[in-house]
Amino acid sequence: MIDTSLVLKYCGERISAQALTDAALADTSQPTVASELRDVLSALTSTERTIADLVPHLNRSLRDVEKVLAAGPDDQIPLIETTGVRQAREPRLDALLGRRAAQIEHLRAIARLWTAQHPAPATTRRRSDPR
Repeated sequence: MIDTSLVLKYCGERISAQALTDAALADTSQPTVASELRDVLSALTSTERTIADLVPHLNRSLRDVEKVLAAGPDDQIPLIETTGVRQAREPRLDALLGRRAAQIEHLRAIARLWTAQHPAPATTRRRSDPR
C-alpha cells in the first residue's frame, strides 16, 4: 500500500491510499498520474529518510563546536571537521534540502492533477444540520 500521508502534509489534500494503489496498478504499460504520484511519494520519502539519518551526525558535530567554544585555555578540545571533509564523506545537506524542495513542488503539481481527476465525493448534510 502506498503511504499518502506526505500528500496531506505538504498539499493539504487527502488521497486514499487504496485508490492510489489500485490506480497505479491498473495500467502499467505507460506512466499515469497515479504512477507518477506513487513515484514522487517514494522519492520524497527516501529523501526525508536520508535527511533524518544525517541529524545525529550533525548533532554530534554541533556538540563538538559547542565544546570548542566553551573550552578554557587548559581544556582539551575535540577536532572539528571542516564542512568540506564532512560533505566528502556524507551526503550534502544543502543538496538534499534542494532535492526535497523540488520533490515537494513536483508532489504538489501531481497531487493537483490527481484531485482534478478524482474529485472528493461531496459531503451531504442532513436537513437537521443547523449549518
